[in-house]
Amino acid sequence: MPLLLSRDELKPLLDLNKAIELLESVHRQQANGQVVPHAPYHIPLDGRNGLRVVAGAVLGSRRVGVRLGPNSGIGGGDKMYALLFDSDSGELLSFMGFPFGTLRTAAVVAIAAKHMAREDSQRLGLFGVGRNAFGILKALLTVRPIKEIIVASRDPDRRKKFCAEGEQLLGIAVRGVDSPEQAVRGMDVILTATNSLTPIFPEDWVEAGTHVSSMGKPTELSRALHLKASRIVVGSQEQERNYNDRSAALPLVELTAEGKLSWSRIPELGELVTGLAPGRESRDEINIFRESQGGYGDMALAAWLYEEALKRGLGKKMEL
Repeated sequence: MPLLLSRDELKPLLDLNKAIELLESVHRQQANGQVVPHAPYHIPLDGRNGLRVVAGAVLGSRRVGVRLGPNSGIGGGDKMYALLFDSDSGELLSFMGFPFGTLRTAAVVAIAAKHMAREDSQRLGLFGVGRNAFGILKALLTVRPIKEIIVASRDPDRRKKFCAEGEQLLGIAVRGVDSPEQAVRGMDVILTATNSLTPIFPEDWVEAGTHVSSMGKPTELSRALHLKASRIVVGSQEQERNYNDRSAALPLVELTAEGKLSWSRIPELGELVTGLAPGRESRDEINIFRESQGGYGDMALAAWLYEEALKRGLGKKMEL
């Protein structure tokens, strides 16, 4: 019988260090062809509302499933659920509240930064002060010695509040700026997490040696910045090539179709984790990581949570 697991039961089981360990492992499996990615998709309802569905499989553990729930317009991560199946038998193993979307994102961004950002990175520029931001910043601070965060946001009141909370939570300087240029020039790392349908800064602001990590809409980074970068790495080529949200342009898809970039020269994160591709080859190179929004990574976390819950006697058996 399937196991019903609540958010409150699962939250204490998984922390950042364990999430990084599990996601490094699943990306090693990615490099060996042992995961099945699927691009996330949306079922639109009205306005910003809709249902978001993220799916994937981890073949080594014989687990497949989906994470689904309303998009950020009507609750987002607070109402996400996961269904986990045995890939051989098709048996439903668990239906669980899934409060780990931000944790997965944070761990993936940190893994990429560990391979792609300069080891002495100290200054970080942030675009996007949404619900994921603090979790991702905490993760980045575990892999690089960030000492100052410069925050660009169009809403000065929200920016001020975020900076005050950030200094208290992170224990480092968090400073808001009026000009976006101040959050780009001189940065070692730039983190972008926006819904912008147009590039949020021009490529000529980005200086040598910068690591740019993008987890918002593909349009938040310009075509020109992609061409300027020495290296582009994605979480999943399958998910980037078949990105379901067509509300805006897809720079990587367009540039590869035009022959200006080649998918053969855009490695996946698993290739960095296993050493099949380098994350950085010189101190001065500009590189970009594109976080590909879950799927098999979510299922890797869900599979571990299910096994851990069984060991601890958590959850309730469901009769279907």
